[in-house]
Amino acid sequence: MFNRPLGQAGLASGAGFGVKGKGKRNLAATVMLTSLVDTFSVLVIYLLVNFSTTGELLYMSEGMELPAAAKAIELERNVVVKVEKDKLYIEEEEIPTTQLVKRLLDVKQNWEKYYPDTEFTGAMTIQADRRQAYDLLSHVIQAGGHAGYSDINFAVIRK
Repeated sequence: MFNRPLGQAGLASGAGFGVKGKGKRNLAATVMLTSLVDTFSVLVIYLLVNFSTTGELLYMSEGMELPAAAKAIELERNVVVKVEKDKLYIEEEEIPTTQLVKRLLDVKQNWEKYYPDTEFTGAMTIQADRRQAYDLLSHVIQAGGHAGYSDINFAVIRK
């Protein structure tokens, strides 16, 4: 296939791939490679920032203060019940206190519709201001138990 002697072949004569000697170095290829590396670096940084594995699981309202805890684990994506200024929200939708159990049951039954790539684990996260009265929190905990949520977590700030 290659019947030429080594001295006549383009690569063996020192004309390319970083071999110094007779050939000229192509400056345009160096500039294009540098731009390509810069472009890929920006793309990787953008993807790392915007598509992190944890992401934002809670949307904090202005003025809301979560309680502090010495020991905490990282939150996983599940149903979030927000208690704020004596109002209840499931996934940012305000609901009446009397409808909490019914709405939690609806979310449980329609889990695949709300969270297509996850399996229902029976977990619920309560996001409440640290100054919230206990009676409403107790109602939320009991409603979660009645609706079949066996793993009830509180959103906290790690000390």
